[in-house]
Amino acid sequence: MATMKPLPSYKKPPVDEVVCGFRFEPLPELKVPHLGLLWDRFRQEYPTAQHAIPIATDGALPVDELTGVPIPRMWFISKADNELIQFQMDRFYFNWRRRGDEYPRYASIIQKFENAKSQLDAFIDEFHLGEVKPLECELTYINLIPQGVAWRSVKDLPNVIGDLTWTSDKHEFLSVPANIAWHARFELPDGKGWLNVKLSEGKRKVDGNGSPALVFELAAKGLGDDRSVAAMRDWFDLAHEWIVRGFTDLTAKEMQQKIWEREQ
Repeated sequence: MATMKPLPSYKKPPVDEVVCGFRFEPLPELKVPHLGLLWDRFRQEYPTAQHAIPIATDGALPVDELTGVPIPRMWFISKADNELIQFQMDRFYFNWRRRGDEYPRYASIIQKFENAKSQLDAFIDEFHLGEVKPLECELTYINLIPQGVAWRSVKDLPNVIGDLTWTSDKHEFLSVPANIAWHARFELPDGKGWLNVKLSEGKRKVDGNGSPALVFELAAKGLGDDRSVAAMRDWFDLAHEWIVRGFTDLTAKEMQQKIWEREQ
């Protein structure tokens, strides 16, 4: 890795949302009242609290061990609505999502995640809720490419993702598809996990009219045998590198130069 070229950078990347966090062994002592106490740690910066549907692991929702009662997932949302912290009894995430602001870059994302995790660690220690034992980390970048920016239909996909083509003159019966979905998986080095890449069609919600867009998601998951704090940071740095280099490998060079203004 040390001999590779510098990490590509873009002045105007199409990043719409970033998820940075991890899954850990469930906290058996956690009760619903603790959720409010945890929010109090974050409330100054994240003044809005919302319930969210819990995320299942292997089809099972997190529940209280004694009663079987589901424990909700909580969102703590920033004043500007562009940042949120997600917590449930076995997961913790920091999200940035575009709300008219510019993508703040990975260095800012990872720092805010680590600061939030420090507060979580202190909270769990203070209330004797158990030990945080990481199982899997996640770093996800969701990119939105609006219709009209180099593509108008499926036949224009090579203008965005060079490996995807639809050649109408090769098909006697089928017309151009109305939509498309594509998924690929790449193994991270040294058994550190996987990079999952997905392309689908969706809608831009923030602009108010739900205009069509390509949703290009790169999601790394894994960790490795070493689950220390230092190893987690190394994993996130590795995942970020694979996401950036993977994005650059898969997207069309003309888009990189003219639309996203590649710097490296």
